[in-house]
Amino acid sequence: MFRISMAWEKYYSTLRRLPRRLQKPVPFVTEVLPTLRRHKIKNVLDLGCGTGRHCIYLAKNGFNIIGVDVSESALKMANAWVRKERLTNATFMQGTMTNIPVKNRHFDAVISVSVIHHALEKDIVKTIGEVYRVLKKNGIFFTNLASVKDPRYGLGQKVENGTFRILEAFEEKRFEELHHFFKKQEASKLLVCFAQAKVERLKNKPNYWKITALK
Repeated sequence: MFRISMAWEKYYSTLRRLPRRLQKPVPFVTEVLPTLRRHKIKNVLDLGCGTGRHCIYLAKNGFNIIGVDVSESALKMANAWVRKERLTNATFMQGTMTNIPVKNRHFDAVISVSVIHHALEKDIVKTIGEVYRVLKKNGIFFTNLASVKDPRYGLGQKVENGTFRILEAFEEKRFEELHHFFKKQEASKLLVCFAQAKVERLKNKPNYWKITALK
């Protein structure tokens, strides 16, 4: 986890302005908004929030949200964005997905976008346990996981079954990052602790699984 943390910190620390892709929410998040409202969700965790685009979006839509990320530089940018927007219902904390710095049963919902599969299998399992811990009873978990149908599957250095260290490229910056690719059965097995769980393909990104789980 330490090597991955340093890579993302280095990436965010060299950004001079937010690239366009980090200025608006992904469709996966906008599509779950009706579900959040239907379940009368109030308190939300964005796990691996980066510079805060989904926190800003959800805060503007009336939710109380806490963003957690490992990168200090990303969180500085997120806090500056919140101040600029004059939002009082979005806050940020530094922490890892395997050790979320929040008490038990604190959130009505947890979202995590393109974060959890960037780890070894043992850390992914631990992360799911942490998500379950911080969710209230009947809380909802939304995330996406890379599928074995992703064209990057098998590239780079194999670290363990289904996990590869692959070169990433964002805004002309390059760094190596772990990717674990899931079969549907494996993703479903990961969620056995939840009362209900649904694994389906993302509409706009069929190489990813869309996860919806109810505690």
